[in-house]
Amino acid sequence: MPIDHFAVNGRVMPAGEARVSVLDLGFLRGVGAFETLRTYGGGHPHALSEHLARLWESASAFGVAPFVSEGDYRRIIADIRRTSGHDELRVNMVVTPGENVSGVFGAGEPTWVVIARDLHAPPASAYDDGVTAITFEAQRHLPTLKTTNYLTGKVGMSLADRAGAHEAFYVSPEGYVTEGVTSNLLVVQGKRLMTPAQDCLPGITKAGVRPIAEAQGLRWYECRLTKDDLYLADEVWITSAVREILPVVRIDDHAIGTGKPGPWARSVRALYHQSCIADARRDAASRA
Repeated sequence: MPIDHFAVNGRVMPAGEARVSVLDLGFLRGVGAFETLRTYGGGHPHALSEHLARLWESASAFGVAPFVSEGDYRRIIADIRRTSGHDELRVNMVVTPGENVSGVFGAGEPTWVVIARDLHAPPASAYDDGVTAITFEAQRHLPTLKTTNYLTGKVGMSLADRAGAHEAFYVSPEGYVTEGVTSNLLVVQGKRLMTPAQDCLPGITKAGVRPIAEAQGLRWYECRLTKDDLYLADEVWITSAVREILPVVRIDDHAIGTGKPGPWARSVRALYHQSCIADARRDAASRA
């Protein structure tokens, strides 16, 4: 039976033995950056270079420059997969400034953790039937960076849990929908594929979907979106590394389109999934 193993500062160990100091600024002050990715085709990380670029961009906000190579991360992920015995992995890479040694934010050596578990992608029914979402008025702290500060997002997800919804979409004070707490947002209207471009995280999965969608005849628009734009859409998708493209069929009390996943979500996701397998295998082969 597979047993989870994680890595702390480059050392792989059983999950139950993984420890981070109580003096770590990720714990004391909530200062940290993270990325989530998944593996394909027998344990090969997808878009690792892109995720690491975004990780280091986020970490630069608290003064941490790149200090672990892509090769080291690739080796650690392979070691965890081999030791754990999982087929495919959901991988979280976390970086903090390290232990507090002086003042309020003074730190020593940065901490880096790799948490890799069984993939646990959404069930087929989520794609066949779609999921629901809510909206809530809030603005994420440092929205263009992927930090471990999820306090505002927790409010949204608590509201979603109460409503039995899968996701919560941020709505800015000006009335614009920006992103999900755990995902990026895409809206289909006719042959337009629309997405927020401001006050949201630059999505790696979303960026990967774009050329595939355009090749199928959808036209890409980066624009402001309101709740009414979502309610009146033909299709609404959320995108993330693990979920890929997941159709949303109801938002708040409004059915989206026919209330069932639309044809674009099915066709584009199938093509995107195959491209991820090919890309992950090609990246692994080029570094072998």
